[in-house]
Amino acid sequence: MFKQISSDKVYTQIMNQIKVGISNGELKRGDRLPSERVMAEQLGVSRATVREAIRSLEIMGLVQCNQGEGNFITNNLENSLAEPVSIMFQLNQGKINEINELRRALEFEAVKLATNKISDTSIYKLEELCSILENSKKESERAEADRKFHYEIAKASGNILIINILNAASFLIEDLIKDIRFKIMVNEENVCKINQQHRSILKAIKLKKPDKAVCCMRAHMDYVNSFIEGYNENQS
Repeated sequence: MFKQISSDKVYTQIMNQIKVGISNGELKRGDRLPSERVMAEQLGVSRATVREAIRSLEIMGLVQCNQGEGNFITNNLENSLAEPVSIMFQLNQGKINEINELRRALEFEAVKLATNKISDTSIYKLEELCSILENSKKESERAEADRKFHYEIAKASGNILIINILNAASFLIEDLIKDIRFKIMVNEENVCKINQQHRSILKAIKLKKPDKAVCCMRAHMDYVNSFIEGYNENQS
């Protein structure tokens, strides 16, 4: 599978060969890569160079390194963009509103597509998540259910790019303002409002009304964004 390469930027050429293997189907999710020794022999390079390439791909989220087991093409592609997007955002000194604008655009398109494509299984999962949001007494459980609610809609859209980019955006904004949800949910009126918004989104999806679903998602995002904007003003 692997071919010997020149000495110019060796580790990047190794990375490119692995990327090509993924794109042409030779390497699939969960596939185990040859050992560093075997790869070094096939490529005609040192094990240290192979290790550098593997480490770079691990940072990118394409390769998962399991100590004692080996290196694998990641199965968890949903989180593969989170780290690179976070690094890019920080290096460019991005603003919270920029990642939030991206998330909004993706949420609107995701719910529109999901309304036309969603399965009964996904609807059942959304129902369960709404029940957790409404009935759980643990804020950690409600926060996780909230995240999963939006992620389930993204999955139902059937668009792999929306799923991965929205997931990365969600992780980034949650990391940037970890305490924003607590500030929202400390007020019972806010809790009821957000629960009603989730139910409205779900109802529109079940009725197969994409425009209504987008409208409900926009109302929800606008409500949450009002708290984020207040947070930004306090931080500036």
